[in-house]
Amino acid sequence: MFPAFLNTNNLVLAVEVLIIVVVAVVLDKLIRRAITQYGKSLNMEPHAVNILKLIFRILVAAGGVIALMVLFNVPTDLFLAGGALTGTAIGFASTQTVGNFLAGFYIMISRPFMVRDYVKIGDVEGEVKEITINYTKIYTPTCNITEIPNRKVLDSIINNYSGKKNIIDYSFKMGFPHLENRTNKQLIEDCIKPTIEKFYEKYKDVLPKKPEARMLNMDRSGRDVFVRMFFPEGKINEFYELQPELMRDIVHCWDKFKAKKCD
Repeated sequence: MFPAFLNTNNLVLAVEVLIIVVVAVVLDKLIRRAITQYGKSLNMEPHAVNILKLIFRILVAAGGVIALMVLFNVPTDLFLAGGALTGTAIGFASTQTVGNFLAGFYIMISRPFMVRDYVKIGDVEGEVKEITINYTKIYTPTCNITEIPNRKVLDSIINNYSGKKNIIDYSFKMGFPHLENRTNKQLIEDCIKPTIEKFYEKYKDVLPKKPEARMLNMDRSGRDVFVRMFFPEGKINEFYELQPELMRDIVHCWDKFKAKKCD
């Protein structure tokens, strides 16, 4: 009445296969939903969330394949050995790529910086435009995009100038030679601070806070002044224009200060 293959054992086997597939699909959906909620709670970048989803989907699929192999009495050693050989071959063939992938994944999880942060990675400085699996893309003050391999990012010293209130807290050093009858206090109070006051009055609608200045250090050759500037994130091109302008204003005032006080 029924075909020979529709016996009890085969029907039970088919049901077990269906259960494994359904469990794998449901588990995948639950994990993806949990990762989405976890990503939102930590404000993770969308590409980082997608990578986590992909990794767990691969793990669930591998678990499902192993379960099916056990069900059909296929030695799982074949699967594990094949996976190990494949992984070894891929590792030898693309060590740099795999290293960048792992480094990129670590950066996305540990978050030493995020997109739109203003950072200095090694000798490269600028706004983070994108964090991919292989590269971190930086928009530099020369208006170029520099791509840094993620392995190099992890091997570099990272300075993050972006604060918790979406403000770039950037500082720079300016050097001045010694002058007779001109003290450090006069340099700060009569030259640099008045210049900062004029600059802030001109751009107070853009700057969230007035720049600051103080003496940093001094030796026989001259003295260094520490200038601290605050700027909102997301307006990096204006920052690239205003920060050099403040430096030029200070230098211009210094040129007059050498002969007399700034006007």
